[in-house]
Amino acid sequence: MAMLAILREHVLNRRKWLSETEFMTAVAMAQMVPGPFIPNVVEYIGFRLRGFKGMLLAAVSFLLPSVLAILVLSIVYFRYGNIPAVQAAFRGIGPVVCAILLVATGQLARNSVRSWRSVLIGSLAFAALLVRIDVLLTIAVCGALGILLFTFWGHDSSSCPPRRLHAFVPWFFAPWFVPAAYALQPEHAVGAVLRRAGELLGVFLKIGTIVWGGGFAAIPFIRCEVVDARHWLTAREFIDGVALGQITPGPVAITATFVGYRVLGIAGALLSTIAMFLPSFVILLLLLRVYDRIREHYLVRGFLHGIMPAVVGMLLSAAVVIGRDSITTLPAAGLGLLGLVLLAVVRLDPVWLVLGGGVLGILLSGRL
Repeated sequence: MAMLAILREHVLNRRKWLSETEFMTAVAMAQMVPGPFIPNVVEYIGFRLRGFKGMLLAAVSFLLPSVLAILVLSIVYFRYGNIPAVQAAFRGIGPVVCAILLVATGQLARNSVRSWRSVLIGSLAFAALLVRIDVLLTIAVCGALGILLFTFWGHDSSSCPPRRLHAFVPWFFAPWFVPAAYALQPEHAVGAVLRRAGELLGVFLKIGTIVWGGGFAAIPFIRCEVVDARHWLTAREFIDGVALGQITPGPVAITATFVGYRVLGIAGALLSTIAMFLPSFVILLLLLRVYDRIREHYLVRGFLHGIMPAVVGMLLSAAVVIGRDSITTLPAAGLGLLGLVLLAVVRLDPVWLVLGGGVLGILLSGRL
């Protein structure tokens, strides 16, 4: 939200590139597509100013500083992460990351969990992630439940025109099954590096396609894929990667760069970053051309009604799992509680919270 305020100041007040109505349209459309929220807004602005070239330039310019920053931090982390002081710092950061996730869960829940239907879908998603059910399957089921409960059973049923359904469904759902189709392809006899690169590409294309609700929503998805399913990172390394993403500019989902570097070095970092942000870029580009015709479509509303509480449930499950891994002592619990208060009550910037957690981890070395 701080980024959104800065964008508004520059785009509306200083440069007068867009009107207030156009800016709010950018915000609305950014919420209608998967992927991190602020990059979507930036891409919309770029498209309105200079078409496809402006959209591409805006995306690259916005992401480049955070990609370079997280890449440098990843190199330092994986080369020097076994230094005792570094390990102590990240033990202090773990509980803070848990607090950040809890606050993000609460913020999303205020906007998307407002009825027993939302609570039901969110609870199902929470349980599904805890028992390690496939994330893509969870999202698909929750979206279908959203259509069933909110559109055909809920208050939107009066706005369900059955006409043109056959024409709309393939356009809306096709991007969701591209990553799934990739997973069904047989493995070719290529080198191990190419196989791993293809797997890395497929994982983050899938995550980039199914993540709704902003950058924080990507965290449980990434953890499920790279820690639980493939063991590319340990639970501790993942928590540290999330923390590093918090102290860099740009979207939270830049953690994908950290994961890619761990798997395939600099090439993997670039590959995973592109795969993470490409789906939302493509879908937004398509949506810009048909937005006025589908924004009130009952399937879109119903599907999003199901997705948003599901994201809340999965984000909460990620906080539970990360808390279980990082809060193992009384001082660690106290640090997590302090972080929760500073975020929710004092509204301290998460960057300072993560840095403070690292300092306290060093000072309290051996106690966390």
